[in-house]
Amino acid sequence: MADATTRDREKTRRIRYAVILSLLMLAGFGLTGSPYDRIEPGPVIRIDSPERGSWLVTTVVVRHSTWFRWALAEFNGERTVRVRGAASPATGQSMAQAMDQSQTTAALVAAQLAGGRTPTGSAGLQVTGMTGTPATSGLHPGDVLLAAGDARHLAPLRDQTDLSSATVDPANVHVLVAPRVSGESLGASTIKRIPAASLAAVRVDPRVAATTYPLGVVQGPSAGLVLTLARVDALGSGGLLGEGRHVAGTGGVALDGSVTTVGEVDEKVKAAMAAHADVFFVPALQRDIAARAARGGTMRIVPVGSVSDAVKWLCAAGGRSPACEIS
Repeated sequence: MADATTRDREKTRRIRYAVILSLLMLAGFGLTGSPYDRIEPGPVIRIDSPERGSWLVTTVVVRHSTWFRWALAEFNGERTVRVRGAASPATGQSMAQAMDQSQTTAALVAAQLAGGRTPTGSAGLQVTGMTGTPATSGLHPGDVLLAAGDARHLAPLRDQTDLSSATVDPANVHVLVAPRVSGESLGASTIKRIPAASLAAVRVDPRVAATTYPLGVVQGPSAGLVLTLARVDALGSGGLLGEGRHVAGTGGVALDGSVTTVGEVDEKVKAAMAAHADVFFVPALQRDIAARAARGGTMRIVPVGSVSDAVKWLCAAGGRSPACEIS
């Protein structure tokens, strides 16, 4: 009887140790970091809100995942990606530069669309000053010269050589200008007739500076589309382009106004839905991803290949802007 009792106690002790060991292993599994990160919908940033409606920049957040959260991700509808190593300072700097470039591109494309013109596809030259001649050109430091030529054809300006070529003829030169409005912000573009001698005396810099929207820690190029639409609205329509809608979207923007693909579209769609956006613009090649993510909601998914496509849709839906004339 004593032997049986001893065996039972020994069995109970072993079970207790096994349970404790299992709990410790489970706790370690749940608390130990995994080589995966969770991608989740981030905050939605309202920029340049008109009297009615708003322009919404969608974001995502990346969170480190434990093994336990990784195991439950499938059940929670979370998306995980395998980490390819810690992000280097160079990577962070590259993403920050991409955002800066996206802001400048948005300003340049919007300036041309708001002026009723198709984007030239060039960053242009920024006026830094003038030498040896009165300011008869009507240009001011900070203005951006986008293209120049005669009344029939304007060629994009990319460097000082292009500007020199445009001033060979002593007659007046037609120049497409995005004027500085305040600080470094740019207004809607206009064509100026400038004496070649005055234009030849203009000092320019190929690095264009433009006021950026404050987006906090947001990085990368994916806000470009919404940034451009908000600028077009602010420059030429007085808040009427969106016609009271809450407009969100994602997509990079090139200097010719084309919309480029970006990452994490599905999570950005979810962020826009949570913010009660009415319409979400997405690069045309990523329409299926956006449509799946928006399934079951009322938000309209609109695929676009260019900023002009988005403007055209908004104009057809009741929006008003000088950009409607060329889209």
